[in-house]
Amino acid sequence: MTSSPPDRAPTLLLDTPPLLSAPQRARDLAVAAVLAWDLPVPVDELCLLAGELTANAVVHAATRLTIGIQARADAVRIEVTDRDSRLPLLSAPHLAQESHRGLMLVAALATRWGVESRDDGKVVWAEVDFPA
Repeated sequence: MTSSPPDRAPTLLLDTPPLLSAPQRARDLAVAAVLAWDLPVPVDELCLLAGELTANAVVHAATRLTIGIQARADAVRIEVTDRDSRLPLLSAPHLAQESHRGLMLVAALATRWGVESRDDGKVVWAEVDFPA
């Protein structure tokens, strides 16, 4: 785990292979960010977002991942970068399906979320605004 230089917004970064343990490591990173920076957001909400974004990357991209959590002036941002250019799709699963609800949870909990294509893959991100 690394953090950003002091002249930038505080950022925690974690580089990991696409292992089943990666979502838990992302949740641990979210807890570390809330505690280190005393963020005014629910820790369980941030953990769920970090875990879901990471699980999606593990399952669908299956490439090395970088998980970043950044404290901004008015929000906290979670980014998961992978090396797969396929973009995620927000879809409504059938009631009987046991999976494919990750992005629905992200869309419901995050203030905003999105995807940025890159030459070497993509970044899927979510932000949670601080209370006014």
